[in-house]
Amino acid sequence: SGALDRFHAEVRNARQVSHVNVCRVFDIGEIDGRHFLSMEFVDGDDLSELLTRVGRFTHERAVEISRQLCVGMEAIHKAGILHRDFKPANIIIDKKGVARITDFGIAGIEADISKDEIRSGTPAYMAPEQISGKDVSTRSDIYALGLVIYEIFTGKQAFMAATVPELIKMHQTATPTSPSTHVKGIDPLVESVIAQCLEKDPKDRPQTPL
Repeated sequence: SGALDRFHAEVRNARQVSHVNVCRVFDIGEIDGRHFLSMEFVDGDDLSELLTRVGRFTHERAVEISRQLCVGMEAIHKAGILHRDFKPANIIIDKKGVARITDFGIAGIEADISKDEIRSGTPAYMAPEQISGKDVSTRSDIYALGLVIYEIFTGKQAFMAATVPELIKMHQTATPTSPSTHVKGIDPLVESVIAQCLEKDPKDRPQTPL
């Protein structure tokens, strides 16, 4: 099927990504007609569990993790892959404290199979254009990156809502509370970088994760 061909193509791209901040993808296999993906085992905790446990990171550690996520995402984009579902649960901090991005491109494949192409992803971390079904680009990933960096520095989600429709509306129209209301003395540069990543119009966001 076409979706399966795209899956193979995506895996071929993903296999080319060899970067310290990205989980290695090895191969695609099949058992009893079911396809599976083999990837590197990373021993560690996912970022969403860590944030639940520690609340937020120290400024130094937050800067370090954020930089690692930026260079990791850049490596994925350079291979011609959009992550499409970048969120704390898809980031593992390994036992040495190194951030590793996982599950990149998978959301796109799942979407192909379910035929709801653009909207695949997790609403809490989706860019406004992704929610409304417009073009998804590297800038959509950068929006999600901004949300994750916001959480790393503040320990809080940028947008909190009781229902999914409410959450979606916030992404499209609301501005998140500035990080300095949550954390005293946060670096203004960090705040401005987060704000740039979270611009509603993709054109106003940074061009690349770097």
